[in-house]
Amino acid sequence: MAKTTAKRQPGEVRDAILAYLKASGRACSVAEILAAVSEKLGAPVPASSVRSYLGSNVNGDENKFRRVGHGKYELAK
Repeated sequence: MAKTTAKRQPGEVRDAILAYLKASGRACSVAEILAAVSEKLGAPVPASSVRSYLGSNVNGDENKFRRVGHGKYELAK
């Protein structure tokens, strides 16, 4: 039987990641962020989606996150 996943609205995962890191006020592991995002959205979210968004927004002029250790991120100051 084929596995089906709900199509998400653009920005849903991003907004959930940002909200969780802002509320936590500290560096969090990818596993913590993934669990919080899945809970907020009410369905499992692929870990690759969270890792990809975090990784693509660490470097550059408009970085949203700062990597503070292996698999740990916080909001950029």
